[in-house]
Parts: sequence; structure tokens; C-alpha cells
Amino acid sequence: MTIFLVIGGIGIVLLLLALLVGEVLDGLLDFDGFFHFDALDSDILSTAGVAGLLGGFGFGGAIGLGLTGMMSVGIGLGVLIGVLLGWGAGKLTSLLRGQGSDQAPSTATLIGAEAQVITAIPENGYGQVRLKYGGHTHTLNARGPVALDAGTRVWISGVLSATSVEVLPVDALGTAGTTGALDS
Repeated sequence: MTIFLVIGGIGIVLLLLALLVGEVLDGLLDFDGFFHFDALDSDILSTAGVAGLLGGFGFGGAIGLGLTGMMSVGIGLGVLIGVLLGWGAGKLTSLLRGQGSDQAPSTATLIGAEAQVITAIPENGYGQVRLKYGGHTHTLNARGPVALDAGTRVWISGVLSATSVEVLPVDALGTAGTTGALDS
């Protein structure tokens, strides 16, 4: 039983090392010199995946051996739990890495979003709008076909550049003509 507990302890130490230091096995499983095997580049063989495999095998094996007194049951249960924990840790690592980034969305994704004028926009001139979108606060230069006072609620109807948009007042949504111009 001691060997199972030692293997499980190695898994926990490896997991703690991964949490504190980062991906410590990165590059250790690189066999590009002789052959390339894409499965080795997967998240299942990440540090967290290997730690889950070792911890699950060690502690699962100790539980199986302790309950039955049979080494074969200990090994079988250890392999089963180790593979499941390794797979789960790899998938969780992959999921966490795939989460959203800190990058703000592009200006083109803001079309249709509601904003508020913070610097008055003269007719066919530029002012500024502010909006919250995707967890980010954006302040953009804005142009509209009519004069818009500060505090006016608007929606973004087009993109003029990476930092400027075209806006229309929210209360004019139902009165826009087919050309996009506002009826007075």
C-alpha cells in the first residue's frame, strides 16, 4: 500500500508544482527528433493531466488494496481512477486555457450596441460616445447625421474606423428611412 500512497503523493506534489510554477512538463515529452506524435501535444499530457493520473492511480490503488487486500484490484482501481482523473484534469486545463482573453472586442462587433453621448456631436461632425460591451468600457469618436447633445442615448449604426463609429439616436429607431437618414 505504501507504494500507492507514494505515487499519489507524487501526483499531489506535481499538481502543486504546476499551480505554483506553471507547465513544468512542457518540452519534456517532445519527441520531434525521431518522430512526431500529436497526442503528446494534447492537454491530457499536460502537467495537470499527469498529476491527476498519478494521484488517481496512487490513491485509487491504495483504496482498492485496502478494501480487498488484493494487489490486482488495487492496480485495476488505480488505473481506472487515474485515467479518469488525468482525462478530467486535462479537459479542465483545456477549458480554462480556452476562456476569453483580455482583448477588447473589435469596433465592428459594436454595431447595434447602445451607447451614450459624452461629448456633444454636431450635425455631420464628431463627438464622443461611451458604452459598456463585453465587460469593457469603450469611448469612441462618433458622428451622426443630426446634432446630438451630451447624455443622449444612441445606437451604433456603422463603423467609420477602428476608433470612430456612426450613431443614430435610440428614439429614432422606428423612424429611420431606407437610406438610413433620419426623418425630421
